[in-house]
Amino acid sequence: MKRFILLLTISLSAFAASAQNYDKIKNLLLLSKFEDAKTEVDKSMSNPKFTAKGEAYLLKSTIYSGLAMSDAKKNTPEAEQLITEADAAFAKYKSMEAELPLIADLVYQNSPVHLYSFYYTSGYQDYNSSKWASGLTKLKKAVGYSDILIGRKLLNTTLDTNVLILAGITAEKSGSMDD
Repeated sequence: MKRFILLLTISLSAFAASAQNYDKIKNLLLLSKFEDAKTEVDKSMSNPKFTAKGEAYLLKSTIYSGLAMSDAKKNTPEAEQLITEADAAFAKYKSMEAELPLIADLVYQNSPVHLYSFYYTSGYQDYNSSKWASGLTKLKKAVGYSDILIGRKLLNTTLDTNVLILAGITAEKSGSMDD
C-alpha cells in the first residue's frame, strides 16, 4: 500500500510539473516573449512526458512561427529556418490530433495564420522573381494552411482565390500540370 501511494504521488507530481510547464510557456507567448518561450520549449521537448501530447508540437509551432514573423527576424534566412521547424511541428501536431482541437485557443490560433502568411508572401515573391518550383512548393503549403483557416472559420471567406490562382499559375509555369 505504501508503494502504491508513493508511486501515485510521484506520478501526480510529474504530471503537475508537465502541466505547469505548458502554462509557463503559454504565459510567455501571451506576453510576446518569443525568445524566452523558445528557450523553454526547446528544453521541454527533450522530456518524453511533455512531447506525449500534441499540444507540445502546436506550442513549438506557435512559438517558432511567431518568432519568424517578428520584426527582428522577418525576411531573414533565420526566419525561413524557423518556419521550416514550425511547419514540421504543426504537421506532427496534426498527425497526433487530426481534428485540431486546440486551434480554437487564442494562444494557438496564430500558428496557422503565421505559417499561411509566410508561405503566401514568400511564394508570391518567388512568383514575382520567376522562381517557379520553389514558389509552387510554398504556395501549395499556403493553400493547405488556407484550407485549415477557412475550415476553422479563422479566415472569413469560403475560398482563398488569390492563393489558388497564384498556385495554379506557378504550377503551370513550372511544368507541374498535375498540380
